[in-house]
Amino acid sequence: MNKKISINLLPVEYATEEIKKANFYKIQIFGIASVVIVTFLASLIVALGVLQSKNITEVKARLGENEEKVLQLKDRQALVFVIKNRLATINQYFGITSKQVAIYSMLNQLLPSGLNISSYTIDRSGEAVVVGVVSDGESVDNLIVGLTSKSEASDKISRVSIENLNRGRDGLYRISLKIQTK
Repeated sequence: MNKKISINLLPVEYATEEIKKANFYKIQIFGIASVVIVTFLASLIVALGVLQSKNITEVKARLGENEEKVLQLKDRQALVFVIKNRLATINQYFGITSKQVAIYSMLNQLLPSGLNISSYTIDRSGEAVVVGVVSDGESVDNLIVGLTSKSEASDKISRVSIENLNRGRDGLYRISLKIQTK
């Protein structure tokens, strides 16, 4: 084996001073690196903030445009609604029957003469509510059979439901029917 002898001729104070300098340089390099990293991260955050604010302003501009379009469409919708109502009124004056009139006529034909009608209610969707008075139970049966039979009512009526049926002290049956037309 080869043994080497090393002799340090420098004084001890010089060696400790060099060690202190080396430690100081390490701390200095670490500090400079930390400052550079913090500066880089700060500039990155500022750049992201600027980009985000630019994106936010673009989104706000598009939102404003879309709100403007919606407001214009609301005005158009209101105009279309008014025109539709006026057209329905004009059609009534020209004798074109509406769905409600057709349902009323159909129900007058289908309902038996023994039913004393108190009220009709027919909405735009074709649903009718008929409230009436019948003198006996057989007339109630005839009324229901007439509206649900397969003959003439099947192609015009899709559903018949009894909303209310009661018999008063006077012996009269009060009936409320909900009729859904096709």
